[in-house]
Amino acid sequence: MEPTNARAAIKLQEQSHRKRATASTTDPIRRACDLGEADDLTSQSVALMTPPEPLHRGLGGEVIPAIEQGLPGLEVALNSPNLLDAEVTIQRTQLADRAGVFEMAIEASESIKAKNSIQRMQAHQLALAHKYSMELMADASKQRDPIIKVKLMNCSARLMDAYSKGALALQRLQQGANQIVQVQHVQVHGQAVIGNVGGRP
Repeated sequence: MEPTNARAAIKLQEQSHRKRATASTTDPIRRACDLGEADDLTSQSVALMTPPEPLHRGLGGEVIPAIEQGLPGLEVALNSPNLLDAEVTIQRTQLADRAGVFEMAIEASESIKAKNSIQRMQAHQLALAHKYSMELMADASKQRDPIIKVKLMNCSARLMDAYSKGALALQRLQQGANQIVQVQHVQVHGQAVIGNVGGRP
């Protein structure tokens, strides 16, 4: 795999941290040199991670790069997106394309107003589960062999179940809190009462 700017920048950042952590504590001159090298490595890392042109948001919360870069879309994960965000988005959109759900994944991400990478990936997975559950069910409808038909329908049903669970997980991610339902069971004059006892109707 060809090295990317983001990968090189991460390695430089690691070297900077290592240099800073192992800087001399007994020799002031040597320590100043070590810290100076660490600062220089950090500066090189920042330079590699900074895009040549400002990145702008597009459909699905992705960022559209300059035409000459020839990239499909760049992610906005930070207020000032850098090339790490760009390369992560490239990988995500390439995976969606290879899975045959590129358009559906981007539209799903746009539809739910995804706010971060996790929500975008969840939207892409939902698009994938929907596509293949429908295709499997379509294939099942054409089968004459009842055994194959049932197997295809079972696979489709599992994907539909995964889709439903994924949609609920995404809803929880977007709400940012879990809904708690409290059920009380008490005896009142010999009769069972179930519900929010003592609360407003």
